[in-house]
Amino acid sequence: MCLASAYFNDENGQLILKDIASLKLDGDQVELETLFGEGKSVQGKVIAVDFFSSKIFLEPKQHDVIEAENVV
Repeated sequence: MCLASAYFNDENGQLILKDIASLKLDGDQVELETLFGEGKSVQGKVIAVDFFSSKIFLEPKQHDVIEAENVV
Protein backbone atom coordinates (compact mmCIF):
# COMPACT_ATOMS: atom_id res chain seq x y z
CA MET A 1 0.00 0.00 0.00
CA CYS A 2 1.36 3.42 -0.97
CA LEU A 3 0.25 6.09 1.45
CA ALA A 4 1.49 9.66 1.10
CA SER A 5 4.13 11.57 3.02
CA ALA A 6 4.01 15.35 3.51
CA TYR A 7 7.06 17.62 3.38
CA PHE A 8 7.75 21.33 3.74
CA ASN A 9 8.57 22.83 0.34
CA ASP A 10 11.84 24.50 1.35
CA GLU A 11 15.58 23.86 1.11
CA ASN A 12 15.45 21.33 3.97
CA GLY A 13 12.40 19.42 2.77
CA GLN A 14 11.51 18.49 6.36
CA LEU A 15 9.15 15.54 6.74
CA ILE A 16 5.89 16.56 8.40
CA LEU A 17 4.04 13.25 8.50
CA LYS A 18 4.12 9.89 6.73
CA ASP A 19 1.51 7.19 6.08
CA ILE A 20 -1.11 9.88 5.30
CA ALA A 21 -4.50 8.47 4.40
CA SER A 22 -6.52 11.71 4.51
CA LEU A 23 -5.89 15.38 3.73
CA LYS A 24 -8.41 18.16 4.35
CA LEU A 25 -8.12 21.85 3.43
CA ASP A 26 -9.85 24.27 5.79
CA GLY A 27 -9.03 27.85 4.83
CA ASP A 28 -5.30 28.23 5.41
CA GLN A 29 -5.12 25.02 7.49
CA VAL A 30 -3.96 21.75 5.96
CA GLU A 31 -5.15 18.90 8.15
CA LEU A 32 -3.43 15.53 7.74
CA GLU A 33 -4.36 12.17 9.23
CA THR A 34 -2.54 8.85 9.02
CA LEU A 35 -4.05 5.45 8.50
CA PHE A 36 -3.45 4.90 12.23
CA GLY A 37 -5.40 8.02 13.33
CA GLU A 38 -2.44 10.29 14.09
CA GLY A 39 -3.24 13.85 13.05
CA LYS A 40 -1.28 17.00 12.31
CA SER A 41 -2.36 20.44 11.17
CA VAL A 42 -0.17 22.92 9.29
CA GLN A 43 -1.04 26.54 8.63
CA GLY A 44 -0.19 27.08 4.97
CA LYS A 45 -1.08 25.71 1.56
CA VAL A 46 -0.52 22.70 -0.66
CA ILE A 47 2.06 23.51 -3.35
CA ALA A 48 2.18 20.17 -5.19
CA VAL A 49 1.11 16.54 -4.98
CA ASP A 50 3.29 13.92 -6.66
CA PHE A 51 1.07 10.87 -7.06
CA PHE A 52 3.88 8.75 -8.54
CA SER A 53 6.09 9.10 -5.45
CA SER A 54 3.18 9.65 -2.99
CA LYS A 55 4.56 13.01 -1.79
CA ILE A 56 2.68 16.13 -0.73
CA PHE A 57 4.56 19.44 -0.61
CA LEU A 58 3.33 22.21 1.68
CA GLU A 59 4.30 25.86 1.93
CA PRO A 60 3.83 26.82 5.57
CA LYS A 61 2.95 30.25 6.89
CA GLN A 62 5.16 29.21 9.79
CA HIS A 63 6.94 25.96 10.65
CA ASP A 64 4.68 25.24 13.61
CA VAL A 65 2.99 21.88 13.23
CA ILE A 66 0.07 21.25 15.53
CA GLU A 67 -0.36 17.72 16.86
CA ALA A 68 -3.99 16.74 16.87
CA GLU A 69 -6.14 13.67 17.27
CA ASN A 70 -8.67 12.91 14.57
CA VAL A 71 -8.42 16.30 12.86
CA VAL A 72 -9.99 15.01 9.67
